Amino acid sequence: MKPISVPTIPVKDAQIRVENFRHQFKASVPEDNIPRAVLIPIQDLMAIVEKYSSVDENGDITNKLSGVRAYFAVKETDKALPNDITALIVPVDLAGNDLIKNTAIAVSAEDDDTGIYDFTKPCPDLCDTKSPLFVP
Repeated sequence: MKPISVPTIPVKDAQIRVENFRHQFKASVPEDNIPRAVLIPIQDLMAIVEKYSSVDENGDITNKLSGVRAYFAVKETDKALPNDITALIVPVDLAGNDLIKNTAIAVSAEDDDTGIYDFTKPCPDLCDTKSPLFVP
């Protein structure tokens, strides 16, 4: 297994960043409407990786993604909030471009496979209230 080469940051620095985020929003957004986090289920991320991967005749796996991009969103039916901010997940190709297909406006979500996924779970609702990053 490859070691993780992405550096981590100290908990205190992370807490400060979270507090800064919440502080910036408090001037224009009611406290209950400020998002804390979104849970991104790993099985859904793995399904996206698998969809954009291929296996050659030697069994070598080629991944066609550099990552995913999360776009923060509020569903039309959730405008009242307070807790329904989600993140739309979009696969990103090796050149850094969103992989969005069928950009014509569809009549319904079932009309096309856009490559835009809505499977995140908002916090509040699914939070770890004991986390050091769950700051007031």
